[in-house]
Amino acid sequence: MLATNLATRPFYNERAVHLVLAALGLLAVGVLALGAAQVIELSRVNDALTREAAAAEQEAAAISSRAAILERGMTENTMASLRDATEEAGRLLQQRVFSWTAFFNVIEQTLPAGVMLAAVRPDVENDGVSIDLAVIARGLDDIDEFIGSLESTGVFADVLARQEELTQDGMYRAQVRGRLVRADDVAWPARAAPAGNP
Repeated sequence: MLATNLATRPFYNERAVHLVLAALGLLAVGVLALGAAQVIELSRVNDALTREAAAAEQEAAAISSRAAILERGMTENTMASLRDATEEAGRLLQQRVFSWTAFFNVIEQTLPAGVMLAAVRPDVENDGVSIDLAVIARGLDDIDEFIGSLESTGVFADVLARQEELTQDGMYRAQVRGRLVRADDVAWPARAAPAGNP
């Protein structure tokens, strides 16, 4: 037969409950400690970022004050240099305005049989482009004919022989300088058709 305990007082397992409560307490303390460590680390990072931002603001203020000093300290010479550089850039752009092919076509059409072109040197100035031509000719009359032909095209103005000398082989070497009229003001002559073509 079975023995039954009919006691009126129930059995409680108090130790297990205490162990569970202690484990939960330890877990809560661990979570709180981890949260506190993260708050401390974030506080350190925030302090470092605040110091870096303050240093960056001070550096920006120093750069701004130096820039203001430099702007105030710009002398007339600096402004003149800047103006000259701008004009030089404009002159360099002018070099690309006209067609070098058309220029050499004009030279080829006006060059007499007794004259050879040795060198071409453009000189960009405030009032336009001047061209220095080094030529070698059989005689001074050939050089004069070349100068007259250049001026008659309307492409050149103020063409002069600056220097003429007799070489050892009996030829004349001359430096011819002329002002090139702006390409947009000139109707460039058409290239002459070869002989025999209609």
